[in-house]
Amino acid sequence: MKISTTIKAYGIFLLLFPVLLWSQNIKGHIENVNGQPIAEAGIEVLESKKTVSSDREGNFILEGLTAFPVSLSIHKPDYRKYEIVLENNDPLHIVLKKDTVKNIEQVTVTAKKPILKRKIDRLEFNIDKTPLQNLNAWEILKSTPNILVKNEELSIRGNSQIMVTINDKKTLMSQEQLKQLLENTDGNNVSSVEVITNPPAKYEAQGSAIINIKMKQNVLSGYKGRISTRYTQATYARGLIGTSQSYNTDKWQLTGNYNFVTGNYVRYNFDVVTFDKDKTRWESDMVRKTKAREQHVYNFSGQYAADSLSTVQFGFDGNYSPDRSGRYLIPTHIFNTETNQLQSYYLTSNTRKLYDNSFNAYLTYDRKSGNHNLTWTNNFSAKQFKESQDVETLLDFAGQPESTNRFANNSVQDISLYSTQLDYRYASDKLTFESGLKYSFVKNGNDLSFFDGTGGILVPDLSKSNLFSYRENIFAAYLSSEYKWKKWEMKAGLRSETTLIRTRSDNPVVENRTARTGLFPTLYLMYQIKEGQQLGFSYGKRIDRPNYDFLNPSKSYYNLYSYFQGDANLRSTIIHNLSLTYTVKDWNFETYFSYIKDPSMEISVQNPQTFETVYNYTNIDHGKNMGANFSKSFSIKPFWKLNIFGMGEYQENYFFGTDKILYKNDVFFYNANVSMQITLDRAKTWDLNLSYVYNSKTIQGSFDISASQKTSMIINKKMFGKHLEAGLVFNDIFRTDKNTISTRYADQNQYFKDYRDTRYFMINLKYNFGNQKVKEAKTGTKTAEQNRL
Repeated sequence: MKISTTIKAYGIFLLLFPVLLWSQNIKGHIENVNGQPIAEAGIEVLESKKTVSSDREGNFILEGLTAFPVSLSIHKPDYRKYEIVLENNDPLHIVLKKDTVKNIEQVTVTAKKPILKRKIDRLEFNIDKTPLQNLNAWEILKSTPNILVKNEELSIRGNSQIMVTINDKKTLMSQEQLKQLLENTDGNNVSSVEVITNPPAKYEAQGSAIINIKMKQNVLSGYKGRISTRYTQATYARGLIGTSQSYNTDKWQLTGNYNFVTGNYVRYNFDVVTFDKDKTRWESDMVRKTKAREQHVYNFSGQYAADSLSTVQFGFDGNYSPDRSGRYLIPTHIFNTETNQLQSYYLTSNTRKLYDNSFNAYLTYDRKSGNHNLTWTNNFSAKQFKESQDVETLLDFAGQPESTNRFANNSVQDISLYSTQLDYRYASDKLTFESGLKYSFVKNGNDLSFFDGTGGILVPDLSKSNLFSYRENIFAAYLSSEYKWKKWEMKAGLRSETTLIRTRSDNPVVENRTARTGLFPTLYLMYQIKEGQQLGFSYGKRIDRPNYDFLNPSKSYYNLYSYFQGDANLRSTIIHNLSLTYTVKDWNFETYFSYIKDPSMEISVQNPQTFETVYNYTNIDHGKNMGANFSKSFSIKPFWKLNIFGMGEYQENYFFGTDKILYKNDVFFYNANVSMQITLDRAKTWDLNLSYVYNSKTIQGSFDISASQKTSMIINKKMFGKHLEAGLVFNDIFRTDKNTISTRYADQNQYFKDYRDTRYFMINLKYNFGNQKVKEAKTGTKTAEQNRL
């Protein structure tokens, strides 16, 4: 089925989605201060005298509620009685304390979620019901503690080899395509962001860390919908219109989202390359305006509960951009470095067109039996990417007659992926055991056709054309166990992954076959010093396999004097992570150390003989990061919250230069992230968010990246019984979120100024209808390989 037919059918489905009656339920979980679930606790609704009990895992559900507020009383022998007044249907997380004093007076407790919460293996940044939800998902990531953005690339602990998931579901996109997807994802659907700096053995070994975006999940039965529109004004305007629909019954949970985006994007670059031996300085001023007439971002997820023990999850998502185009005029001035006089000049005209179509689907079966749980997950992904460019260069060099050079190329990339995974889990009060098996297969083909236009007519140039293919099979297995006793909690795991890879390239001729087996251990220890005070330790080994197209050794030209070239012998990166955490009264402290062997990254190298700048994606020798960070959320007033995050990190990168000498590039990097959320009225209809982020100078291989900062403000207003929401966003108010990337060693002397049009204002309008307590259906999981496509 063609993707356009799928989109049309899906659009009709959304428009005809039925508005049905809804009922209201409450789900909750009860545990003690050590995090152990409490079974057979009594939960009583005081208004109706209805009582239920928690199950073995401490979970319960109250059904058939018709009005709020609702008063609950929770009681369990040997524990203090707990009472709470509920104003809405949010899920409950209740901690019961031992009863050390008899006849304690009853108290009413109002539960509040902390914005920052440290868990044994991750930091959770909760943005639910904050003005941050008025941002898109990409800006939310950039505002999340521990996540840094350097040169528009996400990084954690100085390492950009990370994996981004949505509800633990991997994405079939490059870093740039992922950015576009998240920019078009409504922040109102985001519940929290988890930063997993040392993922457990259950997770794929791919990536040094994981960023998991948690979307809101189903709680109540019924129907809800939203229509939204967004206008963004940066240098150029962009617009979005979309809809979201959710419908739940006792057995079915269905959610669908569709966004249509159109507008213009622009990126500003000023590149300076100095050839010391030739005594010339080449300055290029690039303004790359890209028109995106239509972008379609869609997803559908569903869940069917055959009974209380068996569920089936299924769904699909995709990103369809049939026409992105631009015509870039790039003047380059060549100066004599001794006299600073202009001596040569050339003008490049680059006409580009891009087509991108990615599609993911999944099917998961989950079966529970007492303390046992079995899950079978299947994923399929397909992606097609097309890029064409026509480059014409007018040359006016000193001592030479004026001339014109022209060439063109077309690139077509097709990727398909399938994986299947079986997981088993046993959980009791003190012991948890997990194990699993996984198989995945990836097929990637890339056809690059090059054309020479020197004679005025474009003719095929086989000497620069290329056919590239990639095949990958991964067989994985893991074991993991967790044990709790007294004040201690320990978790250990081991993952094995065997990778079979075959690559073929016809120009240059390269054929590689590799077979590797890697073992990836993890270890966690946590000690409860006293209530609200914890000490933790963790170790983990990770791997980062290169994106498939970075292994293609063919040359992809940007203009007459610069091109990108991959590396057929690119090695996987191995990362060792150590960390020590300390938590006391919501203060989170962490110290850590990472050793990175063969980190891979894009590095540009100038060639003094040909005056070309070559952009290579390649390995450097190794890197080290050592640092510390802290985070804290303050409630200054009931209506005023303050969040702070700070970190300092010493970074080292070791690389072999063009002169074959091992160089060391190091820096002390620090970051500050401060945000405030203020409710401006008693009815809680006006919200204000102010944020400031500062990044000091950092490094990437042989390059230094300058400091940057960003100041933003969000104002949000809810009207008409909170059915209509209007938001105003001012992002990067002072236009300071930009970088200068530079390197200077041996015969290398260059720097690049990069600004990606981050200063903008945005107007959001959202109209909600139906039962807005219904949350989106939880999506299934995918594979780590999809993050590399």
